[in-house]
This record gives sequence, C-alpha cells and structure tokens, in this order.
Amino acid sequence: MCDIGAVKFGFEQRWAAPVDAIMETYLDEGFWNGLDGFSNMAPPQLLSLDRDDAAGTALVRLRYKVNATLPAQAARFIDPDDVAWVQETEWDLTALTAQVRFLPVQAAGLMRASASIDVRADGADTVRELRGEFKVKIPLVGGRVEKAVVGDIGTNLEEEADAVAEHLGID
Repeated sequence: MCDIGAVKFGFEQRWAAPVDAIMETYLDEGFWNGLDGFSNMAPPQLLSLDRDDAAGTALVRLRYKVNATLPAQAARFIDPDDVAWVQETEWDLTALTAQVRFLPVQAAGLMRASASIDVRADGADTVRELRGEFKVKIPLVGGRVEKAVVGDIGTNLEEEADAVAEHLGID
C-alpha cells in the first residue's frame, strides 16, 4: 500500500539470541498475556493466536489502547479515551516475514496503517525490522496525530524489545 501523504516509518529491534527463540516468543500466548504495558499504552490484549505449523503460518491478533493526548480538534472525530486498534500480524513462518494490519476500533474511515516485518539472523543475533505507513485523514491536525503516533510506535517497540529480552533472560 502506498498512500500519498502517509507517514512512512521503520524500526529495527536486535537481540543477542537465535531467531527461533525470538519467533517462539512472539508466538507465545504467555509472553503477550504477561506484559505489564508500555509507558504510553495499556498492556496489549491477546485476542487470538492461531498457529498452523503444517502450513507454516500464524496469525496473532492483539488489541492495543493508547494513553495519548490528542489535539483538541481531533477529539471531534476520535474519542480521546478510547484510542485503540486491533493489530493483526499474519506470519509466514518459513520466510520469517509478516504482514501487519492495524484496524482502528473507532473512526476506521479516518485512519489507515499497515506494516511488514522481516526477521533475520545477523551472526549470533536476531534482527527484526518493521516498516510501514500511517495515515490520518483529519483536516488540519492529521499530520500532527501521525507524527505523535509514529513516535509512540518507536517508543513501544523499544519497550517491547526489552520485554522480549527479559522474557528470554538476555541483556
């Protein structure tokens, strides 16, 4: 998806752990259910985790709720007390790639986001790259909301990487 005016983002996470350990963590219900939350959002709620090893696929559905302050003009379109979305991550376990859809809980016609994930070995380390686009269609303030949300995504991914490392007992 290429959306004119969409904010493009990219983040990299790295762990001193093998790829299999990282993948198993991301596909572990206990990992998701054990998270305490992040600095600017509640703990993700695991809606479903469906894994088909024979087909080499998995689908992880999480609900995220952000604790963010929106511009006052955005509150006309979005309930600031329920800025939430469902994140659907569809994994190709053979290729170690995923397509991610972000489905807003409210005002779905005003926001659009998607991303791709690539996981690879780099020596003894594992690198997880997430690249995507985010677009908010709210007159005058959409760009500010996009920048704020993308900044929060980066913060959350850093905290998520720390949680993965802690789950695996690595630094």
